Amino acid sequence: MRLLKTVGLYGANASGKSNIVRALEYFIQAIRKEPSSESNLSLLCDPFLYQENSNYTESYFQIVLIIENKKYRYGFTVKRNLNYYFSLVEESKEIITNEWLFGTKDKNSGEFFIRENNHVNKDKLPNQHVIPALPYKHTLFLTHAVAHDNQGVCAIVKRYFYGAGSNYSDGIERFRKNSISLLQKEENKNFLLDFLSSFNIRYNDISFEKDTIKPNELLIPQEKIFFYKQFLTKKNEQVQIKLNLSFHESAGTKKLFDLAGLLIYAFNTKLYSFIIIDEIDSNFHPSLLIKLIELFNNPKINKSKSQLLFTSHDTNLMSPSIMRRDQFYFTEKNEDDSTKLYSLADLKGIRNDADFAKQYLAGFYGALPILTDYINENISPNE
Repeated sequence: MRLLKTVGLYGANASGKSNIVRALEYFIQAIRKEPSSESNLSLLCDPFLYQENSNYTESYFQIVLIIENKKYRYGFTVKRNLNYYFSLVEESKEIITNEWLFGTKDKNSGEFFIRENNHVNKDKLPNQHVIPALPYKHTLFLTHAVAHDNQGVCAIVKRYFYGAGSNYSDGIERFRKNSISLLQKEENKNFLLDFLSSFNIRYNDISFEKDTIKPNELLIPQEKIFFYKQFLTKKNEQVQIKLNLSFHESAGTKKLFDLAGLLIYAFNTKLYSFIIIDEIDSNFHPSLLIKLIELFNNPKINKSKSQLLFTSHDTNLMSPSIMRRDQFYFTEKNEDDSTKLYSLADLKGIRNDADFAKQYLAGFYGALPILTDYINENISPNE
């Protein structure tokens, strides 16, 4: 099945774009973590506040995946345990109230397990006899099952999320490890140099200084990373200069270096990756950003069919020559301050070859800020 390789999320400030990205990242983090006696679900228990009894509301999460041509649907609901601070017995701070996994079985879709509170119906799950009862109310059955059966269908679903990465929680800096890893071998270093060169960042060599206390640490600070470039003097003498990434390079170059290794691995890995970047346009020139999107959309480059979800305000990307209608999504606030998410493909009367950017800025699609005049009556013009 052909799936979109890039999706762009647009909308006014405070319309909910980052909240959607944040919720998706926290959902992925919860699945990737190993089962523990301590709950790691507190970030997911953040219900919509503009409603009555929000503390009692469950938060709902679900994702649909296609893995090896098989479709899976996994999700759960979670809420705060309001009895936690008053209970005399050991309780979980957060409670999984429902959990489910459906997927392709032979030719048809069917149930693998369904959970209600701590009771799990796993009769239709292969190898279910090796999986003991849930130890805690906050434990995801999916991760619990993988801990006891690392080859089953739950492991297949969980393994997908190992290739997921986002810059929301820890920023773009943690991706730098991938670029530093490529510098460890000369042949891999050339991949990194070629990738940067395609974005007009041309250098002859890159090096870094290891931490003497932690020599195996890959999260090298940018001031310990150096670019080398050769040039000819007026006397036709060849000279090599050494540039510090932190002090001599632009914010865009720093960001691209931090992303480069991740993208190279994502395009060439045997396992597809899912990358989420919030505010992808910050510090990037529009032309550079367009090229980045084109790399994901090019099957000769993106050999692993990895996917990119990004938020942006850059309307230069809103062209049918770059992305199709169904690759643009919008967020807009409803009257009750909740967020409405919709695709450009959902709107009627929009031609495939329309000027998406012009129509968006003209208000045809909604998702624009509502601005009013500001009058300052506290200070007189003569003061």
